[in-house]
Amino acid sequence: GIQGLPKLLSDHAPSSVREQKFESYFGRKVAVDASMHIYQCMIVVGRVGDNTLTNEAGDVTGHLQGMLYRTARMVEAGIKPIYVFDGKPPDMKS
Repeated sequence: GIQGLPKLLSDHAPSSVREQKFESYFGRKVAVDASMHIYQCMIVVGRVGDNTLTNEAGDVTGHLQGMLYRTARMVEAGIKPIYVFDGKPPDMKS
């Protein structure tokens, strides 16, 4: 994400930010930051302690499961996700 964006928006354009229920996006196309989405899935999904979800070859696959689950959840809710890949992710996400 962009550091300080929520504060900047709340300070200078408070009406631009509002909480919505997930269901309120039914029938809409929603842009998703693909790098952030993948990074979150790599950190959280398929992880138990220091162990991660892997395939038979030992490759980490938790992010794939997480992406599939989140995408399916959005589609089931009537949301059309559009994944945006906007360049090389920061080193922290590599």
